[in-house]
Amino acid sequence: MNAAVSRYVMASGVRTHYLEAGQGEPLILIHSGEFGGRAELSWRHNIDALSERFHVYAVDVVGFGRTDKLVSFSDQAGFRVRHIRAFMDALCIDSAHFMGNSFGGSLILTVAAAPRPAWNIRTIVASSGGGFAPDNDARKVLTHYDGSREGMREILKVLFYDSRWWSDELVDERWRAAMEPGAWEAVAASRLAPPGKVKGFGSERGDPANIKVPVLIVGGDRDLLREPGCWPALHARIPGSEMKIFSPARHCPHIEFADDFNRLALDFLARHAQPSPVATHGGAP
Repeated sequence: MNAAVSRYVMASGVRTHYLEAGQGEPLILIHSGEFGGRAELSWRHNIDALSERFHVYAVDVVGFGRTDKLVSFSDQAGFRVRHIRAFMDALCIDSAHFMGNSFGGSLILTVAAAPRPAWNIRTIVASSGGGFAPDNDARKVLTHYDGSREGMREILKVLFYDSRWWSDELVDERWRAAMEPGAWEAVAASRLAPPGKVKGFGSERGDPANIKVPVLIVGGDRDLLREPGCWPALHARIPGSEMKIFSPARHCPHIEFADDFNRLALDFLARHAQPSPVATHGGAP
């Protein structure tokens, strides 16, 4: 992640951290939502490649990373959506391409499916985002995290297929991120639900058939956090969408297959980017 610069901006009163790199059309990256989730950990294998073509903004969503640890108990999703809108306004970003992993991808797709999207979205690349997420044993590993290093290793085993992604070094890095002041509390608070709420996630995300912008769906064939066939089913529901399934991969194929993912995403985004202006000399093209 040599190209990225760490920056802060005030977004509607929230001190917001983000990583910035490159030039060109804006591309906003939204990270996953597990304990310790943040822009750096989600996108460090992608930012350099993406920034060769786009102006990349990898934001720490409110409650995560180095952004203020705030949670709205009355409107969690709406609070996050408004925060990203305020982040865009603070940086004078009128419209952008969006890329998200897991929670981030689901958030982007939810906004895009709304009758009047809160963000001006040009395209979407969703890595393991969207679709119904069952409250199965794998999800309980994420939601019932006890704050220990070994508990973090179990989280990484759910997220990644290859054992190199739950090495001691990476476990320790993720554990430190999850245990920074306020980090555990903010993510744990967002897991709270009133008695009687139906288990599982997805019914509140809106109808993906309403999405009007180009979408690339990326998934892993060994994903433990979704039901079998989830990604083809989502692909079938989003008009004109494209899909790529990586193998063997779990919930973070953009990391496990970073080079292939970067090429795939750049090709998709470039096909839907605005044409570069033709240089002129002396008034003649």
